[in-house]
Amino acid sequence: MTEIRRMFLGGNTVDGFYALHDNMIGLNRNRLFILKGMPGGGKSSLMKKIAEYMTEEGFDIEYHHCPSDAESIDSILIKKLNIAIADGTYPHIIDPTYPGLTDKLIDLGRFIDSTKLMESKEEIMRAKKDNKIAYRKAFAYFKSAKTIYEEIVQNNRTGVDFSKVNYRTKQLIEDIFSKKAKYDGEEDFNERHMFSNANTPEGFVEYTETILKWIPTIYYIEGEIGTGKSTLIKRLIEESKIRGYSIEIYHNSTFPEKIETLIIKDINTCITSNKLGLDFPHNSINLNEYFNEDVKDNSDYETYDFLIEKAILSLKAARKNHEILEKCYKPAVDYDGVNEVREEILEEILTCAN
Repeated sequence: MTEIRRMFLGGNTVDGFYALHDNMIGLNRNRLFILKGMPGGGKSSLMKKIAEYMTEEGFDIEYHHCPSDAESIDSILIKKLNIAIADGTYPHIIDPTYPGLTDKLIDLGRFIDSTKLMESKEEIMRAKKDNKIAYRKAFAYFKSAKTIYEEIVQNNRTGVDFSKVNYRTKQLIEDIFSKKAKYDGEEDFNERHMFSNANTPEGFVEYTETILKWIPTIYYIEGEIGTGKSTLIKRLIEESKIRGYSIEIYHNSTFPEKIETLIIKDINTCITSNKLGLDFPHNSINLNEYFNEDVKDNSDYETYDFLIEKAILSLKAARKNHEILEKCYKPAVDYDGVNEVREEILEEILTCAN
């Protein structure tokens, strides 16, 4: 069965826009097509159509979605061919590492009719300015939410028996790493970092299911804020590195320094604190067994949720400004030219496949 996975390589976080685009494809690649261009210029549609074609041909595909518009695609990866196509425009600026060798820069901006675009000059400039303000406000709310979250962590930690948490962690390490490793030698990354969900203008968008569905062994870690879920997973990461295992690390989409999901490729095992882990056969580890719920301050949780909601509303405002930019650019774009480029890229990919 064709494997389709969806994820994000960027996120709207408490630390601002957080980019992990270096994890799209490794340096030992066959091709990286970098698309430069304009809002509404067809970059996402180009990638989607090529991905759909290659899926029909039986190739596994990774879709890397845009956290500013989850319906849009920032990049795709055709893993078997080690080929990627990416939107290289701001804020995920990507430049070729090996220009003319494996990396090809494609300027879709050449299909803009500047004369038509000049008719919308003032509207474009105003939307750009308003967009910057909306993102500034969004990240200010996220930053404020971080302060409250850290207070929740510190408060909750007073109710955790960490000696028992540490003992349970040691048991888990012994259980997980008792499995026999199988090295396939095909991994382009020994350590790869992504997000499986994101804060977007549409709210919280979740693609973790497309990651978990391919993993036969899943450990679900349940626990209140501050009980040590991320710390536990980080200990498993360190053990995996010591053993030389290939791993995928999925960061928390709001607090990128925290880890939500770890996949240890060599033993085909996942450890996650994402509640979607409950939807699959799993082993459960409940850190709340070592937590005294009486220490919780629910008013802090309410304040945190309020600030996140305000941040999302600001992201919605940013999205509206981006829609204005797309509306202005679309009438000025020669989409026949963009489609010709798409066919040229597809032809080159199929040549590699053959």
